[in-house]
Amino acid sequence: MAVIGLGLAVLVAILYYASTVDGRPPAVLRISVTQHLTGNADEALTTSSIEVDFTEPVAHATAEAAFAIIPAVTGSFSWSSASLTFTPATRLPLRTRFEVRVGPGVRDVVGNASTTSAPPFSFTTVGNPSVVATDPAASATGVALDRPIVVTFSTLMDTASVEQALALAPATEVQLRWARERLTIVPTVPLDPDRRYTLTIGSSALDHAGTPLAAPFVLTFRTVPSSLRAETLVPADRVAGVSVDSPIAIVFDRSLDPASIHDDLLTIVPSVAGSLNAIASPGAAGLLDPAPRVLRFQPSGPLDPNTTYQVTLGAGLLAADGAGLPSGITWSFTTGAPASTLSNQIVFISSRSGIANLWAMNPDGTNRRQLSAELSPVTDYAVAPDGRSFVVGDGAVLVRQGADGSARRLLTEAGLVEFDPAFSPDGATLVYGQADPVLGSGLGVWMRDGDGSHPRRIELPAGQGTGPSASPAAPVPLLRVPRVAPNGTALAFVDAGGTVSILDLLSGVVSTAPFLAESEPIWLADGSGVLVTGLGTGSGATLPFEPHMPVPRLDPASLGLDAAQLGALRVVALDRGSHVVFSTALGPGAALPTIDGAGRIAYLRLSTSAEAGSPWFTTTADAEGRHLLPDPAAFAGSVSFTPEPNAIILSRASASGLAGGGGIWLVSLVDGTAQQLSADGWLPRWLP
Repeated sequence: MAVIGLGLAVLVAILYYASTVDGRPPAVLRISVTQHLTGNADEALTTSSIEVDFTEPVAHATAEAAFAIIPAVTGSFSWSSASLTFTPATRLPLRTRFEVRVGPGVRDVVGNASTTSAPPFSFTTVGNPSVVATDPAASATGVALDRPIVVTFSTLMDTASVEQALALAPATEVQLRWARERLTIVPTVPLDPDRRYTLTIGSSALDHAGTPLAAPFVLTFRTVPSSLRAETLVPADRVAGVSVDSPIAIVFDRSLDPASIHDDLLTIVPSVAGSLNAIASPGAAGLLDPAPRVLRFQPSGPLDPNTTYQVTLGAGLLAADGAGLPSGITWSFTTGAPASTLSNQIVFISSRSGIANLWAMNPDGTNRRQLSAELSPVTDYAVAPDGRSFVVGDGAVLVRQGADGSARRLLTEAGLVEFDPAFSPDGATLVYGQADPVLGSGLGVWMRDGDGSHPRRIELPAGQGTGPSASPAAPVPLLRVPRVAPNGTALAFVDAGGTVSILDLLSGVVSTAPFLAESEPIWLADGSGVLVTGLGTGSGATLPFEPHMPVPRLDPASLGLDAAQLGALRVVALDRGSHVVFSTALGPGAALPTIDGAGRIAYLRLSTSAEAGSPWFTTTADAEGRHLLPDPAAFAGSVSFTPEPNAIILSRASASGLAGGGGIWLVSLVDGTAQQLSADGWLPRWLP
């Protein structure tokens, strides 16, 4: 009886405890995946299971009934104490978003049941593994012969499968070293000099969950040459029409040793007086590469016009690393004849002389001659309305020069970056943008007198980006592409942050509208407003200004837009005094409009390439007009009106955007017939 009494007492105590002490229902402590990417617990491998941890042991059947995964996946459950593990029957699909839920009704061992759902847990399965970085970079040149090759994957890999899928050609014996996601490939013997190598990792390479690469990975690079190598001759070999003010230069693949340079190293026939030295490229080219890789001969005076010169660089020149020039270099070029004006001439940019510069030719394509002779590639230009001078820019500095090549003057002071030049319609002023290359900050819109003198900032109301940033962490956006109205009373410009503005020069009032512009504002013929190409508000690409870098030209080609963004491009109008932009009827993909004095509009439609599109013509922005070229594969990179009322001029490219079949073309607005004026060149303008 005593034993029975003791048992009843214990049972009563248990029942009392269960009913009064353990009255709390079980809860979910944590839901997680068992296999995930390093550092990202919400991105699961395809072999992952889902684990649910409860606050106490529960009745298995009730927890399994409350468990749900969306999208639904078949699988099985297993248990370890208070932890449930759901193992999918097959691999989870790649790149799929899942949500795991544990609903109410989960009971503990004494019957307490949960009445609410646990917070849902979401995760995404990984995609195929990929290579996220390499050193050297793709298409790198000058790679050291003993330099290891480093490949970084997006996730941990099955090292054996990667090693079996890897090949380096030409065949080279290597050692492989792993550090988590990073594979270092170390050649056991030096690579061959001046040779193109290709590293391939086949799609049989797997991550540690067994998922293969989506496609074979290929990396190509070229090793450092064993000798000093000339990359660019200036002027180029056998080019004609060279400016009489051109320097004679060779750009090499590495820094030069100044001690190896002497007066007898370079011979010119007919003889030319001047000085020979090693320099870093000027302007934007120097910002990108400050190494003294240019051997420059600067003539003491102008070269003779219409004269063929032969240049010979002898042996003995050394690089700073001691590499020598294996043999001499001989080439020739022919100068052109300068003219005093560019009136009734077609001007365009061409790299035919070795480096992109401004050129001119007659309207029929004859007498092509070089105007500027810069050693940094010209990306933009402005010609004075009287045709007697011009300004060229490379995204860092502006240079003014007479049409005959005389009076060359570097306008940009040291420590500044200047860009986007344009003359006022009367030629009295030159407007442009300015920035601080150290802070990477805009310095507002500036102007000079037409002769390049008297630089001064155009004052804008507060908040319009008129000064340097207060701190390097918050740079002022660039003010881009200032353009003066036809009557000279207003100035249009765009903010790289996404605003189009018109400043009334008489009242000082600025009208602004939010719009992410991708090209310069083009004034309507009557000066009532502007047309601008862009992608709308807060969408698409921008052109950030990086410290110590040149400012790229503002157009779709500089932004690397994809096909969807190209199709979303549109041309809008902003009226003076308005604060909203208005849509035009030029259609999707419309870009880079130009307007003549009669208000007619020519523009491009971009679809597959930001470099070129189909040229269109309309008499009003309220109608899309018509396609100009009958050949659908004939694309243009720019379009401009001419003094002839029934013709336009354009730079033409093939459908792939390459130069084949390209150059400068004159197109009839009447029947679309086209005449090729030059086999190369871009951004042509026919001056009145």
